[in-house]
Amino acid sequence: MLPRQLSKTFFNLLIICLLLLNSSCTKPNFYEKKFLVYGTILEFKFFQTPKNIADEAMANIIAQLNELNSIFHPWQNTVINQFNNNQIAKICDDRQIQIIYRAYHYEKLTNGFFNPAIGALIEAWGFHTDEVVEKIPDDALIDKIINSRPSLKQLNLNKGCLEKVNPFLQIDLGGMIKGYALDLAKDVYQKLNIKNVLTNFGGNIYAHGHPETRFWEVAIQDPYDQTQLLAKLKLPPGSAIGTSGNYEKYFINNGKRYSHLINPTNGSAFSNHSSATVFIDPQDEVGFKSDVFSKPFYFSSNLKQTQLNMNFNSFFVTDLNRNIFITESMLEKIEWIFEEGKYFVQGI
Repeated sequence: MLPRQLSKTFFNLLIICLLLLNSSCTKPNFYEKKFLVYGTILEFKFFQTPKNIADEAMANIIAQLNELNSIFHPWQNTVINQFNNNQIAKICDDRQIQIIYRAYHYEKLTNGFFNPAIGALIEAWGFHTDEVVEKIPDDALIDKIINSRPSLKQLNLNKGCLEKVNPFLQIDLGGMIKGYALDLAKDVYQKLNIKNVLTNFGGNIYAHGHPETRFWEVAIQDPYDQTQLLAKLKLPPGSAIGTSGNYEKYFINNGKRYSHLINPTNGSAFSNHSSATVFIDPQDEVGFKSDVFSKPFYFSSNLKQTQLNMNFNSFFVTDLNRNIFITESMLEKIEWIFEEGKYFVQGI
């Protein structure tokens, strides 16, 4: 994710793997490249795309991501860091304001479960660092932040500049940036007339076109065993998939796993769910939605109610007791490949 330079251990954690149906990326029609961006892997698989055009697309996408990182990294010397740590600081750049307003749109759409204003909570838990530091914050501090109800709605637009009214409000766009990157990639592909490419940014995957007459296929690794696969599914052109889970950036204290995913409603870094995966049908901002829509289900204490609140039907959730809760819509798309008896699958 954009602001966070994930530790090296990230690469040993659950990542959605990419597979090509009955084909190999070493064949002449395929061109594959991987980059390390913000501490996670950005992977491209092009089909029947001239190398020079593919290279131009990748360079364009990475340049845009580097620019965003120089603005929104929350603990380096950036615009957002200065804004977060200075009550009188302002944000006056039109594009930066538009990105923040877009984030607020999704904060409202997810009923606050995706909340880019809780940077202070993330910092309190010790996740605003390049390496994970085990840190259980003081309850009084968490209460102060939660009671201030941080939200991007606490930003005022005054004479073309954003000002904050809540001193505990700190902007952290890490929960949306991988998805936003996929939408940037989609725009680049359309401008360059690229027809078929699969883009994977740390497990958020966008399918642009398809290889030959088949769909791209993705396989989801077992969250408890990185050497095993949990399931696989096919991605129609224009669709995306994304996962949030407690296996990316975390520490364990007294046998309890605390993740960089902080619940905005109670300030806790603990969840009874280990992961939440969403499938997004082809639509506008498909990448953005693949990133932010998983958060409400990861934090949810009532999946059915959250499903109704979100009016969203294609997802599944794994919990800490090896249960998988899945909607009928998602069940129709997925093929389980885990060892029999390892998980208990039930409908929502």
